[in-house]
Amino acid sequence: MIINCKDIRAEARRSLKGFWKVIILISLVYKLVDIVGDFIPKSSTLVIVLMSVISTIYGSFFLFGYTSVILKLVRGQNIKLKDMLSGRFLKALAINVVVGIYTILWSLLLIIPGIIAAIKYSMTFYVWVDNPNIGINEAISRSTEMTDGHIMDIFTLGLSFIGWIALIFVPAAIVGYWHQQYFTIIASVGMVFLTPYIDLAMGTLYTKLAEEQKTEI
Repeated sequence: MIINCKDIRAEARRSLKGFWKVIILISLVYKLVDIVGDFIPKSSTLVIVLMSVISTIYGSFFLFGYTSVILKLVRGQNIKLKDMLSGRFLKALAINVVVGIYTILWSLLLIIPGIIAAIKYSMTFYVWVDNPNIGINEAISRSTEMTDGHIMDIFTLGLSFIGWIALIFVPAAIVGYWHQQYFTIIASVGMVFLTPYIDLAMGTLYTKLAEEQKTEI
């Protein structure tokens, strides 16, 4: 299957039509702790680790629901704010931790193996949402199988958003040069708008890879 990043992004934008307000609100709730954390001075390693733990725990409360919302949009279904509240916290936390550990272990070898591992595991949450009762390692394995042969495609898709990211961080850096506190505000708010677009593109790609797998079977 040939993956065209431009087409994937276009499909993601079409999925967002009529749902921008609700998805931005959902994104804001999902990223709330990260946004608050951006305003807390990282005065020590302990603070950094503590904020990372809190962010992981908080995000796990909404992980299943948020991913479900993304897939519903991709599949042309209606969404509401309450769709975020799908529960499954403990398993979401476990998957978050396991995927994180696996990625870190690969990163200990070199940066490139870590990036490749992150790409291989990138479909894990989508796989889990479509198959809520499967085990964690099974979801990871299916993600690895699904992304086999598409590592560079997924990397390129992620890289294709660099322009949008620059539109957020360059102005933030310019303003932050004179008023440092505003850098965090601009960057955090900007990512609340951009994150759903990126996640929808990944969700769109996931559906295509899943269809490819079914065809092969």
